[in-house]
Amino acid sequence: MEGSCQAAAATARSMEPIDIARLEEAVIAFYRVNAQDQAVTHGWLTDAEASPQAWQFSWQFMQLGKSQEVQFFGAITLHSKLMKHWHEVPPENREELKQKILETIVQFARGPKIVLNRLCIALGAYIVHMLDDWPRAIEEVIETFQNQRMPNVTSDIQLWIMLEVLQAIPEEAQVIHTSVKRVTLRAELGKRVPLVLQTNESYLKQQMNRVWDAETYSNMIRAVKCVGTWIKNIGYSIEGCVTITAVLLEVVNKCYWPCIRAGDGCMSADENELAEACLKTMVTIIIQPDCHNFPKTSFVLIKMFLDSLSEITKMEWKRDNDNEDIIVHIYMLFVSAVERHSTLLLSGITSSDPELAVLVNRIVQEILHCTDKPGIYPVEESCSTMALAFWYMLQDEVFAIQNEEQKLKCWEYIKPLYAHLTSILVRKSEQPDEKSLDKWSSDDLECFRCYRQDISDTFMYCYDVLHDYILEILAAMLDEALAELQRHPSHWTKLEACIYSFQSVAEHFGGEESRQIPRLMRVLSEIPYEKMNVKLLGTALETVGSYCNWLMENPSFIPPAINLLVRGLNSSMSAQATLGLKELCRDCQLQLKPYAEPLLNACHSSLITGRMKNSDSVRLMFSIGKLMSLLPPDQIPKYLDIIVSPCFEELSVICEANTKTPAARIRTIFRLNMISTLFSSLNTDLDDESKEHATVQPVLLVMQRTMPIFRRIAEIWVEEIDVLEAACSAMKHAIMNLRGSFQPMLQDLCLFIVASFQTRCCAPTMEISKTAIVMFYKDESCKPLMQQLLREFIQHSFKVFENVPQQNFSNISDTMETFFGCSSQIVKKIPQTLEDKTIAYDRLVYYAQRCMTLPESGAIRTSIQFMTHFLMQSRNHPHITEVILATGEQTLYTVMTCVGYLTPRSQVDKFADVFLAMNKKYPAEMAIWLKTVMATPNFPTELISDAEKTRYTTLIIKEKVNKRLLQQHLSEMAIKTRGLTEKFQ
Repeated sequence: MEGSCQAAAATARSMEPIDIARLEEAVIAFYRVNAQDQAVTHGWLTDAEASPQAWQFSWQFMQLGKSQEVQFFGAITLHSKLMKHWHEVPPENREELKQKILETIVQFARGPKIVLNRLCIALGAYIVHMLDDWPRAIEEVIETFQNQRMPNVTSDIQLWIMLEVLQAIPEEAQVIHTSVKRVTLRAELGKRVPLVLQTNESYLKQQMNRVWDAETYSNMIRAVKCVGTWIKNIGYSIEGCVTITAVLLEVVNKCYWPCIRAGDGCMSADENELAEACLKTMVTIIIQPDCHNFPKTSFVLIKMFLDSLSEITKMEWKRDNDNEDIIVHIYMLFVSAVERHSTLLLSGITSSDPELAVLVNRIVQEILHCTDKPGIYPVEESCSTMALAFWYMLQDEVFAIQNEEQKLKCWEYIKPLYAHLTSILVRKSEQPDEKSLDKWSSDDLECFRCYRQDISDTFMYCYDVLHDYILEILAAMLDEALAELQRHPSHWTKLEACIYSFQSVAEHFGGEESRQIPRLMRVLSEIPYEKMNVKLLGTALETVGSYCNWLMENPSFIPPAINLLVRGLNSSMSAQATLGLKELCRDCQLQLKPYAEPLLNACHSSLITGRMKNSDSVRLMFSIGKLMSLLPPDQIPKYLDIIVSPCFEELSVICEANTKTPAARIRTIFRLNMISTLFSSLNTDLDDESKEHATVQPVLLVMQRTMPIFRRIAEIWVEEIDVLEAACSAMKHAIMNLRGSFQPMLQDLCLFIVASFQTRCCAPTMEISKTAIVMFYKDESCKPLMQQLLREFIQHSFKVFENVPQQNFSNISDTMETFFGCSSQIVKKIPQTLEDKTIAYDRLVYYAQRCMTLPESGAIRTSIQFMTHFLMQSRNHPHITEVILATGEQTLYTVMTCVGYLTPRSQVDKFADVFLAMNKKYPAEMAIWLKTVMATPNFPTELISDAEKTRYTTLIIKEKVNKRLLQQHLSEMAIKTRGLTEKFQ
């Protein structure tokens, strides 16, 4: 069988006629082998589908007696030909083709349905192509199958075929390859929408007084989906959708109420699927693009939704209900309707129309009930999440109202809603307790975590409406939770949810709040955490961290906050504790001075236990650095010795052993990250008073003693990019933190970088070179050293580029991306670097041109940035101007090649920056260069005419300021040169 695949592959690739027998064997093999073998044959089977011979073998493959796989391949080949190669069908053969499709549909009426379905889709594609030549096609299809004119085919199957064909027509109109504009196609099909809706509506009405069997459910689902497909793809005024909506609502109710009143209360799979299809189709109707132009009809439809479906939502407003699926889709309909018709909603608040006011109140209350669905999401209910976006939309629309009087009226209306919503959200954010966790999977827990984050965001919207009043609501619920905890000590979830709610709004409150936040802080310090679930401690720690701005202005509350955070360091919640402590040390550093030494000792004690995760230990080093900075200078060496020395001692041992095991690599990165984090936060220049006493920065002392270790690490781990990143990150943080104070170490840093370059030129060393050059180049005492570093940076990068064939530059695209990213920053921030005439600027431009042509978006972006900044600075330096004049035409040739066909179309608009920069600095030269380049025959491709090239050349030269418009011109040109005009009509 494998041999058949290979032989058929060879045949399909050649220009010779396809061996049908071998192809048939290969098709059977394709559907019966594993995925890996399928991938091998997929390409040439696709080629076979595209060949002109496919018109013949598609029919041969659908002969009776062939295997189902072969018949199916024949059907999809026919569909593919109709969709993509209609131009191959001569006009005189099209009637014969229609008859053949219809005959084959009759042939497969009894199955297999997988083949019959594809034939129906093929007929749909044929009808779309023939709309002009066969204007009554849809009417004839409906008449044929409705009047059961197909002999020996049951009425149910004839109905099935009709619905499949009707549903296929609008879908095929979106994807077929045709010379007719999509707008024209949709307009032509739009004339048939009333007939299609009427046909499906009549059928559905006929079924309402009958008993539904499996076949009826199947066809009703198809009819409903057919309605939705036509409205979604073609569109139809909602004024014409009222009657079909009434029918769909009747179907939903018939699916739901019989099983509730007479059955076991649980809808069957068929009932669920049909009701879901109806509700989705109604969503499609109510969110059509132009439906806001018909507010009266929108009002009628939304009222119909509420009148027909509210009793169902009331019946199912409980946790763990059996019919959750239908409730999800009903609420989806309500939310979609009100989001699409927000203007109608707001007018209902401000207008004097009592009916509209009642409607608005009803729909808002339904969404409030959706938010408050009993149970914990997503295990006990799955509705509430879809309502959260509505609450953002509502307050956003209210505050966007231009008329102040109307805005105030709407604001007053929504305040009680958001007050009620706040209390609902506190309840909905409750975590599952220990007893219920058994039925929660890891996916459920992650889903709940994301849901809680969405709730946290919604609290922010509640604050926007309620302002400080939200704290009073949360404080009242906090009191209730504490009372509940006293009655039932194991009921911790309500208290945890209240604390989480306070955390969510923390950023809005500064130190002036003196009623509720002090009460919260006292509660956090008094909770007996040892008796509670550890998650309560975790949330309390996060909350302390989130109120650090408040603590800075209320320092009397800092000691209990410290006690709580230290407690957390020695628990399983150390991640939250280190985060909270980091925020406290960052925001309240000076206020922590009286507590610095004992807090440092506590941090050290937690570190040496070895119980913390590596990430928590690294984070804790930030706080240690901030606290060390507060100590008297004579005490800092002691803490450096007990906390930092172990890091370097372990690194020294690893370097001396020269063992490059995975374990050694992990420990090396861990220790370097700890040092890096310390370097980012340890700085004794806290205020002007400390600067009067000139002292050597502790980080500088550490760097001077440990630079040999950094050099040794770079030698040993030269092939491990993440180790080099960690080492360079430590030095970068030292530079960024110390700034001018780092100068004494600059020589050693340059030696380290050059040594690293000589071994391996990679992104981390490039980045730290850029950081040093940008920071110290302007300092006259450092300039010679920085000039030499810049030359080394460029020369070693060139060596990397030279050692790779140009066709393989994608293999080093990350290096090129970093090089040009760093170079563009240097040219932009330190244009004085261009004064150095020893640098080979022409090679810089050459490699930038090559980098532009790569497919990787990062390389394209940074090379364009470099060229843009280089062009903008070039006129200030005569030797750079000469380089641009010598390379400008080639640069434009490269750019137009990229725009024309080489660069992914999504990246084309980035090249606008190069044109704008060149047009600003070299307008006359650019006009000549661009006209010369575009005069090249068949450039950039043969798919664009000379007239169009001239037009785009003129547009590009003319556009000197408007970047958005220039990007539009480039995108349009890229569509033309790539032959995609038809697709984007």
